[in-house]
Amino acid sequence: MKPIISPWLIYLIDLFDDLRELFGIALILLGCAAVVLSIIWLFSSMDYRQDEKTIVTCKKYLKKSVIWLCVSSLLFTVTPSKDTMYTMIVLDNVTTDNIQAIGKTGKDVVDYITDQIDKVVNDKEENKK
Repeated sequence: MKPIISPWLIYLIDLFDDLRELFGIALILLGCAAVVLSIIWLFSSMDYRQDEKTIVTCKKYLKKSVIWLCVSSLLFTVTPSKDTMYTMIVLDNVTTDNIQAIGKTGKDVVDYITDQIDKVVNDKEENKK
């Protein structure tokens, strides 16, 4: 009997969820780095006795951190959450005939199926521990 959702899809969903968390952490760290580098750059440019090398180095790292901040924020934004990915899979397999046979709204069916998938995935993770 063919499974409704491939185990590989469940694995990839968990992987993408972990990547989303990694992008969130990168956003926080890069944001902090950009703020610190901006402060250093401002105070270094105010002090005329300061070495020019410090200002140039600070500008270079500030540009890099802002670029990576933009890239990670874009990736964080476009990476769907675990619930969204499960909903997309369920909606790909649910038809209007299935919904009418159950007698519930489409949202109720999707929520029920998503909850059942979470139970199966969480039970497997708890059994491994």
